[in-house]
Formats: sequence, structure tokens, C-alpha cells
Amino acid sequence: MYQQIINALVPVLITAFTGVLVAIVKAVGNAGVQLIEEKAKAVKAKAGADKYDQYMKYAWSAWNMTDENFRITPALEKTFAAKQAEFEVQIKKLIPGITDEEIEMLRQAVAGEVNKGREAIEATASDTPGNGAEVNTTPAA
Repeated sequence: MYQQIINALVPVLITAFTGVLVAIVKAVGNAGVQLIEEKAKAVKAKAGADKYDQYMKYAWSAWNMTDENFRITPALEKTFAAKQAEFEVQIKKLIPGITDEEIEMLRQAVAGEVNKGREAIEATASDTPGNGAEVNTTPAA
């Protein structure tokens, strides 16, 4: 009689044990997949940050080359637009394939750091037409 009870309970216990084991494996598997996805996102974010940091290093280098080129100019004969164009040339040499939008973003980031704490240039003592330092005298609407 005990043998019949054991023979009847063993398949039920095996089925229950298998169900519990499957549930545990599924929970652990889902947690593992989620962990891998989070790690992948972190790696992508780090790679993006590393790329940005590298681009900023190149931008600072291009800025310094441009600044040095304009520093030795005795007069304000080269305009701000010319300085921006020179920056674009330098950054394109350092980062081939960079887009104009990325160049603008990097130029603004570097200029913001360089000009932090400085007052804006509104006019020069010898303001001549075409030097890039004209003041707009039209009233704002």
C-alpha cells in the first residue's frame, strides 16, 4: 500500500519541482537579460562621452591654433567670421567627417569656456566698416 502511495506521489512531486525550477530559472534569466541590457546602455553612454571628450580635446586644439593665428594680427582686420571659418578649417583637419552641426556645437562649447567671465565686445575704439565689430543702431521692435 505504501508503494502505491509513493508511486502516485512521485510524478506529482516531480511535476511540482519542475514547475518551481522553471519559475526560478525564468526569474534569474529575466534578471540576467535586464542586467545585460543595462550594461550595454552604460557602455554606449560611456562611448558617447568618450567621443565627446575626444572631440572637445580636438576642438580646444583647433581653438588654440586659430587663436594663435589671430593673436599675431596687429589690427582687427580679420573678422569674427574669419576666425570662425579658420576654426572650422582646423577642426576639419583634426576630425575628418565631422558635420557642420557638430562643429558649431564644439565651437560654442569652447567659446563659452574661453569667454566665461568676460564682457561682450560691443564696439572697438577704431570701428571701421567691414572689421566685424559694427554696432547695430537700429531700435529693437
